[in-house]
Amino acid sequence: MKNLLYICRNKINKVMNKEKVLEIVNDVINQKLENLMEEISTPEFVEMITDMYVDQTGEELEIPEDEETIHEVIGNRVVPLLTKVCEYVIGVDLPKS
Repeated sequence: MKNLLYICRNKINKVMNKEKVLEIVNDVINQKLENLMEEISTPEFVEMITDMYVDQTGEELEIPEDEETIHEVIGNRVVPLLTKVCEYVIGVDLPKS
């Protein structure tokens, strides 16, 4: 009987450890997502995209008109991606606007 009790306690402890690991993983994922959202919200991110566009195409951009287009493209690509990742992390579909 003691052996069975010992085995049950070990199994419970392993389940609790898995829950803690899941909590830690979720915290790290959330922090990484927050960092990504902060990074892509900066003028430096838009400047990086602008510089890469000029480097790859050789075309100069008209500021601020083309910068607004870059903001729109970033928003159209990044917001759905972040929404899907958040839905996955929290396990719930977010309402569509």
